[in-house]
Amino acid sequence: MKLTKARIDALKYQGAKLAHGHSRDIRWDDKISGFGVRVYPSGERHFVLSYRIKGRKRLYTIGKYGDPFTLTMAREKAEKLKGGILDGEDPLRHRQEELAAPTVKELARKYLTDHAEK
Repeated sequence: MKLTKARIDALKYQGAKLAHGHSRDIRWDDKISGFGVRVYPSGERHFVLSYRIKGRKRLYTIGKYGDPFTLTMAREKAEKLKGGILDGEDPLRHRQEELAAPTVKELARKYLTDHAEK
């Protein structure tokens, strides 16, 4: 289906309730392969990009649908991400590395214990 604002606004969750959570409900765009909208039971919608890198299938959440993040913005970001993927970049791995980096609070605590208290 070609995703449009009107179609995204009208989407309702159609997944199944599982023993642990709910099944994925993703509506794929005809315009950009791997690009779609994931619909949650709460009614929330997020833009996603499905891709393969080194034989692994990955699902990257681009962002939450709604003001100010529009369909046009999400499509542009998906195209940019796909370009990086073709060059061997894994956007999901990059995001995970950023989340694993120490916080300022952790760095300050380490500095105080390793250097300032001596």
